[in-house]
Amino acid sequence: MSDQANKTRMLPDEDASTQEKQLSATPELDSLPVKPQERYKFLRSIGFGGMKAVLLVHDLDTDREVAMAMMPDFRERPPADLERFVREAKLTAGLEHPNIIPVHDIGKDSSGSPYFTMKYLRGTALSTVLRRLGGHNQKTVESFNLQKLLRIYLRICNAITFAHSHNVCHLDLKPENIIVGAYGEVIVLDWGLACKTDDNGNAVMPPDWRRKGTPGFMPPEQIATDPRFPLGKHSDIYSLGALLYSFLTLSAPGAGAGGIEEQLRLTVTGQLPPPSAVAPEGRTIPAALEAICLKAMALAPANRYSSAEAIGKDIIAFQNGYAPVAENASALRRSSLFISRNLALLLIVFLALAVILLVLFIWWDH
Repeated sequence: MSDQANKTRMLPDEDASTQEKQLSATPELDSLPVKPQERYKFLRSIGFGGMKAVLLVHDLDTDREVAMAMMPDFRERPPADLERFVREAKLTAGLEHPNIIPVHDIGKDSSGSPYFTMKYLRGTALSTVLRRLGGHNQKTVESFNLQKLLRIYLRICNAITFAHSHNVCHLDLKPENIIVGAYGEVIVLDWGLACKTDDNGNAVMPPDWRRKGTPGFMPPEQIATDPRFPLGKHSDIYSLGALLYSFLTLSAPGAGAGGIEEQLRLTVTGQLPPPSAVAPEGRTIPAALEAICLKAMALAPANRYSSAEAIGKDIIAFQNGYAPVAENASALRRSSLFISRNLALLLIVFLALAVILLVLFIWWDH
């Protein structure tokens, strides 16, 4: 970590007092313990996104590799960014769930730079999986059929259900923020936009949070600037629907709209085409899954699923051969599904009746 800290650009002397005043006015940062720099040995950079860099470091205390998020330009950042960084670390640390990235340590180094360490994930981003599926990569096609994707999806729903039970909404669900491991692990990460929610499930967030996110996966209320339409748990429900959309079509909702602004317009007006209209040639979209997707992505939050758990239950219903709530199945459709689920049993009953009738016929004939 010290190697990275030495790379941090120092500001001119005349700005030093202003910087120190800003940093001293950040209670979230002040509350962090100072950790010895020699605890972590820098190995390599993993990536950079938003306001943080992610490094691979060796934790000498536990003798393991961990991922470290830090702010190399923290002295140039306004107090709001520093508070957001620390908030993300503490909020994520409070969400201990098998499908949520675990946070190991939070602190700041001797220069005052905040950091937090996480499990180093060895896996593939879901966005890469979907891209390879779209490119007909044979190995990926064999490894990730629709049933496998739905099992991954259920784990994502479990993670969001858990977060919502702790009054936290993610607000940035997208394939890039989900890692799939080689042994079945599914991890939701990057809780940088996550917020606590009030008793109504609405996000308690800074005013500049709107329009932060990713086109296609942001709900209409996250794109609009009207405070009458708050973000919250219902926003994650929409993003879960958008994730399912990408599983079915192998692309983000509205990706072929001809530009980001048009994509955002279609989202805000609820005019995104259904998955079956944009699915790659030869890719079958089950009507039941499309119904689940469209219900989760309803323009009005009141018309969406009431919870991430409810989406998961509908997915499980589909997997088990039942009609999901979203499908509003007719009696004929439910009867057809009943026959499909119980075909073997019905055949046994039919054969048993046939044998009984044959025995009775022979007995009567004699």
